[in-house]
Amino acid sequence: MSVLFIMFSVCFSQENKSVICNLRTTEKWRIFAEEEKYSQALEILFDSIESSNCKNKNSIYWHIGQVYAYDNDYQTAIKYLKKSSDIFSLTFDRDWRLYYKGTIAFLKRDKNKLEKIGTKLCAKHSAYYYRNVCVVKSLNENFDDTYKNAYEKAKQYQE
Repeated sequence: MSVLFIMFSVCFSQENKSVICNLRTTEKWRIFAEEEKYSQALEILFDSIESSNCKNKNSIYWHIGQVYAYDNDYQTAIKYLKKSSDIFSLTFDRDWRLYYKGTIAFLKRDKNKLEKIGTKLCAKHSAYYYRNVCVVKSLNENFDDTYKNAYEKAKQYQE
């Protein structure tokens, strides 16, 4: 009984309320982005950065960049994608660094760089980043398509 109480207490602590709230925010912006309501998605993401509860601004900047990329505003997307990663993650997290650079290479329309990055990432990656490997592969194979379409086609590799 006491274990159950402890678990219940932890689940409803103030920090976890923030996590639950952030999950709801995440769900909302994704729904808007999928419906191509990009300004509403961006509004939610920018509001979450400005809120005092936001602890992981890096991931929110990444998602802001993705929304701009979905809307084919690649220059603005690159600006926010670059804000999403700190020197630590770019230095010590090889798989993230390659995914990050591959995405930006796609948006800059640099096929050669994207192919090199894709080859490195596919040759060696952790299981944790399998989804990102699929995205880079799809960006390569659908280079002439929009980011949104190429990104969404990555789902076929994940099945």
